[in-house]
Amino acid sequence: MTDREASVRIEIKQRPGAPYAEAALRHHAARAPDSIAFTDSPDRAEHGLGPPRSLSFAQADRITDAIAGKLRECGLKRGDGLALHTPNSIETPLLILGAWRAGLVPSLMPLLWRHDEIDRAFTQVNPKAVITIGKYGEEKPADTLCEVSAQHLGIRFVFGLGENLPDGVTPVGDWLAEVSENEHASPSDTPLEPAEPDQTAIISWTVLPQGAVPVPRSHGELAALAQMFAYQIKLDGADDILNTYPYTSIAAVAGQLIAPLLAGAHIVLHLPFDFDVLLQQLKKQKITYTALPASVIAALDERQLLNSSELHLSQIGCVWPAQHSVKSALDLFETHTPVFDIHNFAELAVLVRRRISGADSSLLPMGKIFAPGEEDAEEPLLEMRVRDSTTAADATQPVLNGTLCVRGYSVPAGPFVLAQPEDGNLLQPDSSGYLDTGIGCVVDETYRKQFRCQKSEDLIYHGGAVIAARELDELYAQFPEFLDAAAFVLNDAVIGERIFAAVVPRPELSPSLSRLMQFLAEKRVAPYKTPDQLVIVKSIPRNREGAVQRDRILGHI
Repeated sequence: MTDREASVRIEIKQRPGAPYAEAALRHHAARAPDSIAFTDSPDRAEHGLGPPRSLSFAQADRITDAIAGKLRECGLKRGDGLALHTPNSIETPLLILGAWRAGLVPSLMPLLWRHDEIDRAFTQVNPKAVITIGKYGEEKPADTLCEVSAQHLGIRFVFGLGENLPDGVTPVGDWLAEVSENEHASPSDTPLEPAEPDQTAIISWTVLPQGAVPVPRSHGELAALAQMFAYQIKLDGADDILNTYPYTSIAAVAGQLIAPLLAGAHIVLHLPFDFDVLLQQLKKQKITYTALPASVIAALDERQLLNSSELHLSQIGCVWPAQHSVKSALDLFETHTPVFDIHNFAELAVLVRRRISGADSSLLPMGKIFAPGEEDAEEPLLEMRVRDSTTAADATQPVLNGTLCVRGYSVPAGPFVLAQPEDGNLLQPDSSGYLDTGIGCVVDETYRKQFRCQKSEDLIYHGGAVIAARELDELYAQFPEFLDAAAFVLNDAVIGERIFAAVVPRPELSPSLSRLMQFLAEKRVAPYKTPDQLVIVKSIPRNREGAVQRDRILGHI
């Protein structure tokens, strides 16, 4: 029997005392020290990150100790915020685990964020320290983070990975160097026990029509989310997991870090996104489980790989955007590989369930969802309902239109702090504990308490990023060559929604997409906010309240 097969799986048996990821790492380091815990993407050198490496559980545990010790030596205290702006490489899960072991709260910031998004985020979460990377491809995140941090007096340290770091950034590459068993990696006062269940564990971000909002998650809530993954996708120490999603969402952290660590599985990192590298990793690493967008799973199916002996997948997760509302082509294909649908509802709730052959994946269950063995529990793992008024499509088929509301011990309890208090507390639970996700839904009584999500015109889903449409309207309208502008989208099978800018140009000017792109670059906003194309219109249609009527834009050409 191999070390990995002998590895003891940690089960989440009760909510209050559940073991957390960094404790699980220590557990497996003691019982299967030589089993591989993490493996880097083979193409990391091409992104300027240096050669890939693999770490055993024992090595990863010692490095986690070293990171925790260094963070505490800097004077950071339990509960302090640590902003992470790092790629999906081996460093990121180790930094998350080290932060947890030191009692800190990682704020997970997408690497595609630029000066504008980072500045807004720092205003809302007030981190005490930042860790970023010197260079990633053509970008220099450390330069940006150093500049933004100088504008926020609460930030005491800017740490950086990689070489050629700018002045003011403290290199931390040695924190992640391999540590021998004989070295004392952390000082004696570093807390090595799991954090308290109600202590904030991470901060991720949801995007509402008003913009990005931080969502704090406790260790207990993260454990509950990992419980949902663990009971549905039954991983064990013999599994090889390919994580294709950056650790910036609760689904990635709970499903692709905590759940695999609890199982003692091997986590392989993928730098998103390269289909050829994905295939190479699936084959070479003999991956048994991964989670992918529906379009990528469909591409694997088209190449007849899902049922092929070339791959070792025993199960696969299909990640849907929050607005998934129509029956998919994936519902039609037959595969011997079990498929699990993963729905992330605006970072406020996650639903994981096994696909039933021939079923409509867009139909989602209302009501309470319990973990196996907890059906008599007072509080469910997740409860979903649709709130609003009933309308009648016709006399025989009443339809309920509303928004998705969620509660349960996997749903964040808050508190939620916003930078713009005049907007109100957008994520305040109601008197019954429900959070309104803002996601539109339709319930058809024909389907017995099931609902479909609806696409919101206020939000744009572009290549995995969620963007507030109003933010793009304001950005594009600031361009001096336009009298008025607004964003609208067209569906795309691969990227989700392609962004277009409807513009009313100044009479004396001929609008230029390249000049708009240069303007947005100078504004230092995320590159995914750049439109694919300009569409000249006579006017931007708006309702009486001034809201853009995006479905009428093309009628004003």
